[in-house]
Amino acid sequence: MTVSVRTPVRYSHCVGFFAEVGRGFSNPYDVAPGPDDLLYVVNRSNGADAPLGGMRVTICKADSEYLGEWSQYGDGPGQLVWPTAIVLDSHNRLWIADEHRHDVQCFETDGRYVSSVGGYGSEPGQLNRPAGLALDRDGNLIVTDTHNNRIQKLSPDGECLASWGSAGNGPGQFNLPWGVTVDRRGHVYVADWRNDRVQELGPDGQPLADYGADGPAEARLKRPSGVAVDDDGLVYVADWGNNLVKIYAPGGALVTTLEGDADLSVWAVEYLASDAATAKLREQAAHPEQERWFWGPTGIKLDAAGRLYVVESCRHRMQIYQKP
Repeated sequence: MTVSVRTPVRYSHCVGFFAEVGRGFSNPYDVAPGPDDLLYVVNRSNGADAPLGGMRVTICKADSEYLGEWSQYGDGPGQLVWPTAIVLDSHNRLWIADEHRHDVQCFETDGRYVSSVGGYGSEPGQLNRPAGLALDRDGNLIVTDTHNNRIQKLSPDGECLASWGSAGNGPGQFNLPWGVTVDRRGHVYVADWRNDRVQELGPDGQPLADYGADGPAEARLKRPSGVAVDDDGLVYVADWGNNLVKIYAPGGALVTTLEGDADLSVWAVEYLASDAATAKLREQAAHPEQERWFWGPTGIKLDAAGRLYVVESCRHRMQIYQKP
């Protein structure tokens, strides 16, 4: 079922373009909006290039102002290999999930290492390829423990406070869960990647609703990667397998679908003005309309100002939408 309501967001602008170092992104996976329009973007790059600087946290503002970056590649404390998700807590600390390290690390916003939780395994408090990360109202970590097919609630000290789910396709079961978010009621929404749905769980993990699992073809999800929920209960899903963003009403009815609206970012405009050869090649593209479309949407976040951020890993950018 599709409900007929006004489109809840409108396109604002785009931030980013490809760069291994400095101003730009390299396969960005997620963003953590902060105060004063700050954005912390975690770039995964790829394994071969990460030691050269592609893997990093880029710091910028929503208006495209570039402020810097930090990174350290490796398996030691405070280092990163395959980062997947990033959140900012109420103490202005960043938490980053790393599926190679099987942990979640805490950093000051300037990159100084604070602590870590997790570690490889299947026991309570251990992780196997964590992919998604959110914070509940009490500041606890909600982690998609992907290869253990469960969701864990961990204290900032690493204590397992709750664990929900098992492998399968029934209510409350998961098949490689990825993105996760928590709404203002404490409900947990999980992008259940291989089950092609988003599951809504109550504060104690009880399954409440599915999004995108059935209904008309246009409402169905294919390998969803990220999920966000606004104060009206609308559910925003990065539909990774379809290169779309789908917005659902509370309970699961499709409201609308976004295919992408990107124009050139400020960074890209300035780069093309300084590189005539690249600018000419872009003008010769056979299908220039495709540039505006989403490609590889992974992280999706909302900030306090009502902005929706869609992180595109394959186009090295974020498309930003605004709630009216």
